[in-house]
Amino acid sequence: MHLQYADGTLCIGEASVENSWTLKALLRGFEMVSGLKVNFHKSCLIGVNVDEVFMDMVCSFLNCRKGVVPFMYLGLPVGAIPRKVETWEPFVEQLRRRLFSRGNRYISLGGRIVLLNSVPNSIPTFYLSLMKMPVKVMKSVVSLQRNFLCGGGMG
Repeated sequence: MHLQYADGTLCIGEASVENSWTLKALLRGFEMVSGLKVNFHKSCLIGVNVDEVFMDMVCSFLNCRKGVVPFMYLGLPVGAIPRKVETWEPFVEQLRRRLFSRGNRYISLGGRIVLLNSVPNSIPTFYLSLMKMPVKVMKSVVSLQRNFLCGGGMG
């Protein structure tokens, strides 16, 4: 199975020597047909319940690095435990940066309402398409939004 978006591709399959050869052949075939070059040094291989020796062997064969779970894909932590508050810390920090940036200091109340209803509300929707938000994180997000609405970007 594979997932693709823009220039990112996830290939998911059983850890086997045959699949390693097939993956390398597919990627080389892609290079020959498209004229593009796969950057194997930027690519990584992640094994779930796979022997370390096998992982090292396949990473060497594919000339890529070994990745870990959780990993980021399209800005989302794939494989993270959504119940943990730590999983959501990058999300909350991103929201804080967007709301309390220097450019938002002197926005009127109406402007703050419009801003809250657009970009910062789309970030949680994107995260929530994959994970369920803990109540503690939701309260933190609501608090950030309220502080922004009342304080006008002076976070």
